[in-house]
Amino acid sequence: MRTFATRSSHAIGYRAALLVGAATLLAASPAMAQDTGESDQEDAATQPTDEVPPQNRIVVTATKRDQTIQDVPFSINAQTAEDIRKTGSANIEDISRNVAGLTVQNLGPGQSQVAVRGVSAGQVVRDQPGVKEQVGVYLDESVISLSLFTPDLDLFDLQRVETLRGPQGTLFGSGSVGGTIRYITAQPELGVTESVIEAGVTAIDGGDAGWSIKGATNAPLGDIGAIRIVGYHTSYAGFIDAIGPAGGQDINDGTRAGGRIAMRLEPAPGFSITPRFVYQRIDVNGFNRQDVFNLYANEFTTPPTVYDDRQQYLLLREAFEDETFLADLVVEIPLGDAIGL
Repeated sequence: MRTFATRSSHAIGYRAALLVGAATLLAASPAMAQDTGESDQEDAATQPTDEVPPQNRIVVTATKRDQTIQDVPFSINAQTAEDIRKTGSANIEDISRNVAGLTVQNLGPGQSQVAVRGVSAGQVVRDQPGVKEQVGVYLDESVISLSLFTPDLDLFDLQRVETLRGPQGTLFGSGSVGGTIRYITAQPELGVTESVIEAGVTAIDGGDAGWSIKGATNAPLGDIGAIRIVGYHTSYAGFIDAIGPAGGQDINDGTRAGGRIAMRLEPAPGFSITPRFVYQRIDVNGFNRQDVFNLYANEFTTPPTVYDDRQQYLLLREAFEDETFLADLVVEIPLGDAIGL
């Protein structure tokens, strides 16, 4: 530095001072922003749970135990039953509109694929060879994600839908590298008798009409047990027309019907047994596809064919069936104040 100072002029010295000052500002500004962000996160993380109003407190089980959403140490979104009702969500595609980083590839009822941060739960195009899922989908504690299709479950009578951004391999295994979606159902409640029914009608401009009816009931079984029964049926409105040998109007209509039965027994405080059966069947008569070009009918064939909106060409009728049956058993055993199984 002495040699440089001896050979340099005052102008060079001023320029070096300015460069040093600018570098100091550039180095200091990000540090100030980082410090501010970290302090805000620390303040939010250290905020006592008791200060959260009870009506705003959301309890999740993302870490295999009950915690408020403020105490979960990773990125999570929880859509409660109230959120589902307010938004009119009927499937996971509707849920994805309110969850950042969650997208759904709509291939039709029973065929939609879930992706978290761009990583898919399975195939993303029809007829793609089976691949290992990278987003785990769970119904309570049971995995339902498959390498080909993930069951498109109805959202009726759910407590919440949890979206855990990945990687979640530590808690949920190798199939949850991208993240995990958890459907948390309403559990049987002891000493409670209640029933709820829901019905709806849909109509599509230029398409068919659809309807749905859903119901749930909870009843006590003596002093130590309860049972909860859920059933639903949805008729999907078709809106795709087909031309060709297998042509028709509104060919992508279909139905989804299913239900679940859960029983809870609590013979002792803290000890419970909950067996459950889940069944769902989806029947769709066609796919949600609009053709722009088809090998058998296009603008170069004789006669030339130009497709209208929501139109496709069919040589044979296409159909899709998906049947899901699940039986599981959850046993809760207290092992002390700090340990539970």
